[in-house]
Amino acid sequence: MLRITDILYMTADGRATWMLRLEGTLKDEWVRELRRAWRRIREAEPGVPIRVELADVRFVDPAGKVLLAEMYRDGVEIVAGDCLAAVILDDIVERSTRDRRAR
Repeated sequence: MLRITDILYMTADGRATWMLRLEGTLKDEWVRELRRAWRRIREAEPGVPIRVELADVRFVDPAGKVLLAEMYRDGVEIVAGDCLAAVILDDIVERSTRDRRAR
């Protein structure tokens, strides 16, 4: 089970940032659901920064890591909410860097 909370933050000067807060397990159908949420925001609000917060993520399967690496390469800021999420984030950044070098 994965909870995805999408939040639009507006600064005092009118700039917007979307945040997708993830809680739970990112695997199977939840990977597809996160992809849909990300694409929906990207299509509805082109150019608006997107941040993914790994707030209380306990597990990410390989497909989830691939998706998060794709999002990271696309400019999505990914932040870790705790030590476990920090390890997952490090793996995603490493995977993204490795994939860029392989091109």
